[in-house]
Amino acid sequence: MPVLVEKKDGIALVTIDRPTQSNSIDTETHLELRDLWPVLEADDTVGVIILTGQGDKVFCAGADISSFLPYLSQRIAADDDPGDFCGLTHRRLSKVVIAAINGAATGGGLELALACDLRISVDTAIFALPEVKIGAIAGAGGVARLGRALPDAVAMDMLLTGRSITAERAYQLGLVSEMLTREDFMPRVREIAGMILRNSPLAVRLTRQIARDTAQMEDAEALSLEREAFWDVVTSRDFDIGIKSFVARTTPKFEGV
Repeated sequence: MPVLVEKKDGIALVTIDRPTQSNSIDTETHLELRDLWPVLEADDTVGVIILTGQGDKVFCAGADISSFLPYLSQRIAADDDPGDFCGLTHRRLSKVVIAAINGAATGGGLELALACDLRISVDTAIFALPEVKIGAIAGAGGVARLGRALPDAVAMDMLLTGRSITAERAYQLGLVSEMLTREDFMPRVREIAGMILRNSPLAVRLTRQIARDTAQMEDAEALSLEREAFWDVVTSRDFDIGIKSFVARTTPKFEGV
C-alpha cells in the first residue's frame, strides 16, 4: 500500500510510501489519502496528524504525471474539482495537521505542506513549485497559499520562475517553523505534536478555526468572529478545568468540551 498509517499516543503518523518514485502521487495514492482523512477525522483516539514521506530524500515530488494525468482528465470531464490534491489541499480538517518535511517538497508536495497547519523540515529539504516549466500552474493551493506563507517577492519569484529555495531560506522567511538535523527531526515533530495534544482540544480547534477564517477578513468582521469563539471557550468545561489547574499548579486533564 502506498500510504502507511501508524497511530500512537493520540498521534496519527501518515507516511507517503513510494520512495523509489520520489514519493510522487499516483492515482492509487491520491485516492487512498483522499479516503483516509474522513476516517482520521472520525477517530476520537487521534488528536494530531503528522504527514511525512518515506526515506531521507523526498517528502513528496507532487503528481506522478504518467499515472495521474489520465485520472485528472477524467475528473475535469466529470466537472469534479481537479485542484483537490490527495483530498487535502481543498479540505479543512478539524484536527491539527503537521507537515514533517523529510526532504524535497516540490510541486504538489509543497502544496500538500502548505495545506497543513504547521511545517517542520529537515535542514536538507528544498522547496519549489515548478509547474510553469511544463505549462501548468500550482493549482492545488500553491498559487493561492504561497504568497501568504512567504513575502510576496519571494513567492512570485518561485511561482513565475519555478526556482527552488533551501530549507535554511525557508526557515528564515517563515515557510517552516523549525529546521532540524535528520537525527533530531522526527523526535522534535512528535514532541511538538505532544505539546498540542496536552492543550485543551476545544481551545486548539477554535483558535485554529478563527486564525484560518479571519486571515483575509477586515478587522471588524475578524474581531466579531474572535469574540464569538472567545465566549465559547470561556464558558466551556475545559476553561474551568484549565483555570482551576493553573491556580492549583496541577496538570489539567481536558475533556474537549
